[in-house]
Amino acid sequence: MLRVRGFRNLADADLELPGPGCVVIGPNGHGKTSLLEALLYPQVFRSFRGAADRDMVRFGADGFHVEAQRDGGRRVAAGYDARTRHKRVTLDGAEPARLSEAIGVVRGVVLSPGDVALVSGGPRERRRYLDVLLSLTVRGYVEALSRYRRALAHRARAEGSGMGAFEEVAAEHGARVIAERRAWSERWAAAYAAHCRSIGEMQASRLAYQPRTDGGTDELRRALEAGRERDKALGRTGAGPHRDELRLTLDGRSLRAFGSAGQQRTAALALRLIETEAMDASGGALLCLDDAFAELDAERSSRLGALIEARARSGSRIVAAVPKEADIPDVIASLPRWTIETGRIAA
Repeated sequence: MLRVRGFRNLADADLELPGPGCVVIGPNGHGKTSLLEALLYPQVFRSFRGAADRDMVRFGADGFHVEAQRDGGRRVAAGYDARTRHKRVTLDGAEPARLSEAIGVVRGVVLSPGDVALVSGGPRERRRYLDVLLSLTVRGYVEALSRYRRALAHRARAEGSGMGAFEEVAAEHGARVIAERRAWSERWAAAYAAHCRSIGEMQASRLAYQPRTDGGTDELRRALEAGRERDKALGRTGAGPHRDELRLTLDGRSLRAFGSAGQQRTAALALRLIETEAMDASGGALLCLDDAFAELDAERSSRLGALIEARARSGSRIVAAVPKEADIPDVIASLPRWTIETGRIAA
């Protein structure tokens, strides 16, 4: 179930998603991606497109409300008031004691041409990928990340030796963030390489987490202490997991620097596919296709179709957005059709 009010250019609607999923057909600019955005907003209460909450309020509205329930399970909702810029999250009608309790009730992965930014963009893009995924699949990760960020913010406002107490807290939780990111990369590196091969990449693909501080709590604390004066002068913290990298290479060379557009798109698809599998391993996820086959050559489209078909056979629910009927890939042609025009959805 999805309830949408005042969101983007979408008309207010109460929707029931068909069991296997559906194909949403409509012209560009009429709300297909906005629908996917609303569908997954309750995942971590942020837009998967990186938009600010105020930018998702429909023109002329005072705010938006999005509510979702997965297969009769728990009900999660988020409301944003544009006048106060306040966001309220509820779980089964009540505010949770901790926001982390509501994170992940709804879960999904979006495949789109824009995913290439995961590879062509800077390290921040890949850190965000890791942080969202681990927040959804690893118990306690979102709390550790939040406490680490809060400790860094307090440290930045402190002076001299007063920074030490916040460095202790940052080191404790930062070390947990580093450990979970490293464990994830070690577990999924082989699957990433396998997906790159399946999509058509002939060169050796590798994924590896590269922390700037390669150690535990004590090493991170010492690095923060050693960098106090430099950090104050520069206005930023130079050590810690907020500076780390998820490095992607082809035959040992940086994929971001040396990969072709096709190779970067292949890597981005592989990252999204292992994201889906990681979520499956901890409870399942919706697979959303936002013009996912656009800008792919025939061979890569065919290989991606085979992988999506395998996901469908395994029971994954799929929601695909396409501009017109002729753009529906054969692999999802049997899904029910929805149409969208000027934000109005018809099942």
